[in-house]
Amino acid sequence: MGSAEDYKVLGLEEGTDRETVERKYGAMLRAYKSRTDEYGATDEDMEYYKKITQAYDNIVGTVHDFSDPNPTSPLPFKFRNFFYKLSARLDHYKFIIFAVLITGVLGLIIFFQVKDATKDDMYIKFVGAYYAINPGVVEKELAEKSDQFDSPRVSFFSVTVNSSENDSETANGAVAFRAQFTAGSIDMIFIDKDNFDVYLDQYVFMQLDDFIESNSDDPAFADLEYYRYKGEKIPEGIYGIEFTEAGARYFSDTSMMWLNDEIEGQERSMILCVCRMSRKKNIERALKYIKELVDEAYLVS
Repeated sequence: MGSAEDYKVLGLEEGTDRETVERKYGAMLRAYKSRTDEYGATDEDMEYYKKITQAYDNIVGTVHDFSDPNPTSPLPFKFRNFFYKLSARLDHYKFIIFAVLITGVLGLIIFFQVKDATKDDMYIKFVGAYYAINPGVVEKELAEKSDQFDSPRVSFFSVTVNSSENDSETANGAVAFRAQFTAGSIDMIFIDKDNFDVYLDQYVFMQLDDFIESNSDDPAFADLEYYRYKGEKIPEGIYGIEFTEAGARYFSDTSMMWLNDEIEGQERSMILCVCRMSRKKNIERALKYIKELVDEAYLVS
């Protein structure tokens, strides 16, 4: 039931009843708690806590766990001990965890960028004397007119007879166009005759001989004019399909505008081409779209 020394530690007379002992110990414990700082008990405070608690245990017959560094916390020691250990491990591996988190964030960013990029069925480029105030409107108009895609991506590299290579906008557009077809991000190209001649020997366009041969039974392909290369820089073959008159009809109800200047001798022209560096599945889709355009032009001509 405790010794005289135990009662003395609690400031009580030996033989004091249990209720009084509990009240006195509770008061001393509250006083002890007020002496601890925001980071918990100090070593001195902890020794004091152990002293009064051991005396209390000896008197009332209870047993306390003195391994708890903050015994007055309202949270159970087992619960807090789990987080103590977890915090220690996190601190030990903080650099690894930080690297994993950064890698994960970058991975998510790349994933959503690729996901957004693949939403576009096909990337169509207008190169030459063409323009649109809002290419996004043209995208919607083409999607409504075609069965081959739902969300095409459209952009314009506008070049007219009055454009100069020294013009910064034209020069930047040319650089962007080369970067796009080199990266294979362009699938199909509507291009005028002047620019077709410029880019033909740079091997930008895909050879269409096999595609045209596969459609030899289609009446719409019988009277088409083809642009054949006979030089030495690239393999001989057909790289473009004439679409000027049909294109004028096809785009008459869209936001795409023609910029050719007939006064300056620049006639309206449009040639259908497929980018040689495009992905295989998009090349197939582009060829299907060309067949759709040619067939539609044949039916309305």
